[in-house]
Amino acid sequence: MLLHVGIDDTDSKEGMCTTYVGAVAIGGLKAQGVKLEEYPKLIRLNPNWKLKTRGNCAIAFTTRVKKHQIPAVKETVLRAVEELAELHVETTNPGVVFYESERVPVRLRKFSKKVVQDIVTIDEAEVLARKIGAEVHKFKLGRGIIGALAAIGNPLERDRTFELIAYRTPENRGTLRKVDAASVVRMNDQTFPRTFDNLDPFTGEIRITPHTPCPILYGIRGEDAETTLGAHELVKALEPIERFIVYKTNQGTDEHLRRAKVAGVKPYWSVIVEGEVSSAPKIILGGHVIFSMRDKTGEIDCAAYEPTRQFRDVAKRLIVGDKVVAYGGVKEKPELPLTINLEKLSILKLAPVLRKVNPTCPRCGKRMKSEGKGKGYSCKRCKVRVSASAAKIVEVRREIEVGAFEVPPRARRHLARPLVRVAYLRREY
Repeated sequence: MLLHVGIDDTDSKEGMCTTYVGAVAIGGLKAQGVKLEEYPKLIRLNPNWKLKTRGNCAIAFTTRVKKHQIPAVKETVLRAVEELAELHVETTNPGVVFYESERVPVRLRKFSKKVVQDIVTIDEAEVLARKIGAEVHKFKLGRGIIGALAAIGNPLERDRTFELIAYRTPENRGTLRKVDAASVVRMNDQTFPRTFDNLDPFTGEIRITPHTPCPILYGIRGEDAETTLGAHELVKALEPIERFIVYKTNQGTDEHLRRAKVAGVKPYWSVIVEGEVSSAPKIILGGHVIFSMRDKTGEIDCAAYEPTRQFRDVAKRLIVGDKVVAYGGVKEKPELPLTINLEKLSILKLAPVLRKVNPTCPRCGKRMKSEGKGKGYSCKRCKVRVSASAAKIVEVRREIEVGAFEVPPRARRHLARPLVRVAYLRREY
């Protein structure tokens, strides 16, 4: 029979991450001869939820086992969580789910989508588990059962990417990561865009290595597992690699986004809103750029924050009347109006900027001078005079163009689909 396993909320600020706990559990099962049906899943959850963990991901995998093997599988998984999750950390509240079924029911798929896009309570997760017959194990508050169920329930049908994650040996965790930067550049040259977000194209910064004390040495994201494995072979690690694993994932898919009208936008959602710029951009303390947009249902603020760097230059050049589509998350801040924290911005149509230009002299071709408001124009050299109506209204070229724009990799959320993926998928399909 198929046994689905989900794990979540083993992350901690002190260093542990759920992907590593999953990798260790899977390694233990493989040592017992238990094989996975397909690649394990790494599912990023709602990035706006105030109680999210650092990476806010859950993992799941599926094994085909005989009934007598199930107790050993459960013991191996639970032991990995008990030994590796840093349970002394207040915010670490792991959950493990075991679900025996040949198929994932529709209600579990819908639950998974809600966990990625909205807010779900522990009670809701427990009710669903009882209805479908899933076995849940809660550590402390057990908040992780929400993500564990969601990871099992996400089919990754509409879009998916892969990530190969290499892990450090215990003695090196918490120290400066040692990866040959030149090898990462070469890897990117040979595999991009089949791999993505390896480098920040504007700063040259290496983006495959995290900056936290977690066990991860580096992660390579790509369109398929084979590409990530090939890229891994091109990267030169300058320290030992304990293990590596390839996850199938919803990273870089925009699965967190939902289309909405302004009046329907809610806190903790990530939205796609089409409308018209209704107030000129302004720069506030900290270098953040804020403007407003509206549709037929209302008006909402949009923000390009300082870490988005050059993306702010696009926002700065918008004017009232520009037609745009805003993509981004909405967090609840009681002292502030609802604001879309921009991840991407599409400019559909630019509002014209018009300027009155003095006419040229019909004799010498020089630009004529105004005689005063409504009094016409004259050429001092030729003594020619023309009426005020001779002035021309011309459209001024804007400093931005219609198109799609995104934040740099350093500011990109895990779930946000890079524009290079949009172009790549169009080419492929």
